[in-house]
Amino acid sequence: MTNSIAVDSDVTETIEDKASSQVAHSPLTPEACFEYLKAVIDPEIYHNIVDLGLVYGVEVAEDQSVNVTMTLTTPHCPLGPQIIEDVQNTLKGHGAPAVEVQIVWEPMWTPDAMTDELKAELGLIEEEPEYIPLPPPPEPPKKKGFWARLFG
Repeated sequence: MTNSIAVDSDVTETIEDKASSQVAHSPLTPEACFEYLKAVIDPEIYHNIVDLGLVYGVEVAEDQSVNVTMTLTTPHCPLGPQIIEDVQNTLKGHGAPAVEVQIVWEPMWTPDAMTDELKAELGLIEEEPEYIPLPPPPEPPKKKGFWARLFG
């Protein structure tokens, strides 16, 4: 069942097309695109692709089309096509008429690319414990001489 509205006898628009044409989007910026891409979750790790460090760059053209340079956790990532589709759908949902996703393998992704907050959440880094100096050891007892031990 498709949702459609008959505009006149010859033209039919879907509700989604009509709604998307009425929504006004603010101009896209690379910073805004990075924020929007935080909604794209890596289905294997269950964290967003920006905090994982998978997105290397975002370029926005004058016509608001977006070019995303990113990588995947491994070259054989079985969910790579889903992640790419999610990136495209997310940015198109925020007003990009076209989204090109370029997958690169250099530099190769490593966990070092993740944000420090995410590394700590995943237990990959431990926060250094606060340094508390130990009190000095007690002084050793004074040695008593021979006569003090006998009569002391």
